[in-house]
Amino acid sequence: MPTLSMDQSARLLDAVHLATRKLASLEDIDVVLQEVLGICVEAVGASGGTIYIHDPSTRTLQFRYVLPKVVAQEIGLWEIADDFGVAGRVFQSGKAEITTYPKGGSSAHVEIRERTGMPVESMLTLPLHISDLQPVGVVQIVNKKDGEFTEQDAMVLDTVSDVSTLAIMHSRLIQESSQVASLQGMGRAAHDLANKAGVLMTFLPELEENIAGMRKALQESGVQGEACEYLERLEASYNDVWYPYTERVYRYARLVNDLAAGKKLEPKKKLQSFGKVIKNGVQYLESQARKAHVGIIFELDDDAPQFEFDDLYVVRIAENLVGNAIKAVTEVIPDEWLAEHGSDLDAVYDSVIVRTLYRDKKHFLEVADNGPGMSPGTIRRILSGQARSQWGRAAGSGLGTRIVLDLAATHGGKVSIVSRLGQGTTFRAEFPEIME
Repeated sequence: MPTLSMDQSARLLDAVHLATRKLASLEDIDVVLQEVLGICVEAVGASGGTIYIHDPSTRTLQFRYVLPKVVAQEIGLWEIADDFGVAGRVFQSGKAEITTYPKGGSSAHVEIRERTGMPVESMLTLPLHISDLQPVGVVQIVNKKDGEFTEQDAMVLDTVSDVSTLAIMHSRLIQESSQVASLQGMGRAAHDLANKAGVLMTFLPELEENIAGMRKALQESGVQGEACEYLERLEASYNDVWYPYTERVYRYARLVNDLAAGKKLEPKKKLQSFGKVIKNGVQYLESQARKAHVGIIFELDDDAPQFEFDDLYVVRIAENLVGNAIKAVTEVIPDEWLAEHGSDLDAVYDSVIVRTLYRDKKHFLEVADNGPGMSPGTIRRILSGQARSQWGRAAGSGLGTRIVLDLAATHGGKVSIVSRLGQGTTFRAEFPEIME
C-alpha cells in the first residue's frame, strides 16, 4: 500500500480540513456537488473534472457539473449507464482508477476534445462512497498540472470522498425531510381548511331551502318589485359563488389532505368540457405571469366532445404545469432585458402556450415554453416522481410534478415530456375518453 510523503500528508490534511469546513454547513445538494468537485480538483492540482450522481431508478450516472466553467458552457449535460466506460466500471467496483491516454486518445475522448477544445491526457476516477455502502456517484479528475496522477493522489481523494459522500447524504436527508415536512404542513393546513369549509357546507342546504321558501312566500303574497330583485341577486350569488366555491375549497382541501396522508385518491367525475375547464382554471395565473413578463396563449380545441373527468384534478394539473412553464421562461430572460423593461408590467418577454387536443378518443393538455429545456436525465427523474425544483430564480419543493403524475393516473392518464437543453419544454398530459 503506498505511503504519503510529508508534502502529500499536508495536502491531505488541508483537503480534508477544507472539505469539512465547506461542506458541513451546506444543505442544497447542487451547491454541495459543485463544492465537492472543486475541492477534488484543487486537492490533487488538476486542470478540471466532472462529477456524476447515481440515479438508482434508471441505473444511470447523471452528469451534473464540470470544471473549468468555460468547458461547462460547451459540454452541456448527459447521462450514461451505471456500468458504462471507466466511470461505470469504477462505480460498480468501488475502486479508483488512473487512466493515461496517448495522443489521439479513445473515440470517446476525441469527442469530448472536439466539443470542448480540452484534450484529456490523464484521468483519475474514483467512487463517491463510504466503505461497505454503494457509491452515490463518481468523480473524474483530469490532466494533473504537474506530472501524472499517482496512487497517493487516489489516497488523498479517497479520504476527501468520505467527507464529500457524508455531505451529499446529509443534503439528501435534509431535502427529503423538507419534503416530508412540507407534506405534513400541507396536510395539517388542508385538514383545518377542510373542517372550516365543511362547516360552511353543512349550512348551504339550509340556506338553499330558506331562499326557496322566501321565493315561495313572495310569490304567494303577490309581492313584486325591489324585494324580488334582491332575492334574484341572492339566488345568483348562491348558485354562482357560494355553493360552487365553497364546494371547491372543501374538495381541494380534502384532496391535499389525502395526498399528504397517502390515501387513495377518489376523483369525482362528471361530463364537462375539457378546454373550458382548463381555461377557467388557468386564467387567474395571467396576472402572476404578467408580473414575471410572461404571456399565456390559449389554443383550445372547442370542437372536442365532452367527457367525464374531475375538474378539480384537471385544473390542479394545469395550474402546476403552467406555473412551472412560467418559471422556466423567467430563467432565460436576460438581465439586460429586465434592466430595461422590468418596471413595465405590460412588457412581455415570451409566452407560455396552453393547448388542448382531441385525437383517437383521447384528450390532451399541452403546456409549452421556450425556457432552458431539460436533459434526458432530468426528464426521467420527473416522470419517475423523483425530481425537485430546478429553477434558480424560483425554487420549490419539487412536490408539484409528483402530484401531477398521481392526479393524472386517477383518470387512466399519463404524462410525457418533450424537451432539449436550450430549446424549451412541452409537457403533455393525456386522458383517455373512457378508462379501460
